[in-house]
Amino acid sequence: MMPDSFYPPSLPEVLTVEQLAERLQVSRATLFSWMQRDILIAGRHYFKQGRVLRFLWSSELVMELVVGSEARKNRRPVTGPVSPHPRKQSNPINWEY
Repeated sequence: MMPDSFYPPSLPEVLTVEQLAERLQVSRATLFSWMQRDILIAGRHYFKQGRVLRFLWSSELVMELVVGSEARKNRRPVTGPVSPHPRKQSNPINWEY
């Protein structure tokens, strides 16, 4: 076994989904949502080997989440053009049959 002084101090800690959710005080569903929305990036914030999913916990991860959340708050939502005539709802049932 290697002594503790062998490992560099900036080495990230490897956590399970449950452990990361507990540390960030969010649900598992929130973590998976962040993965789908690329807030948590594969290879940078987490890795998956087979069915095993692990997250890399570091001070950089926390800072990225905090800075990223501030940037998302300050963004204006993108909205598409509004049609003056709402679409007519089509009825999937043929009542004239």
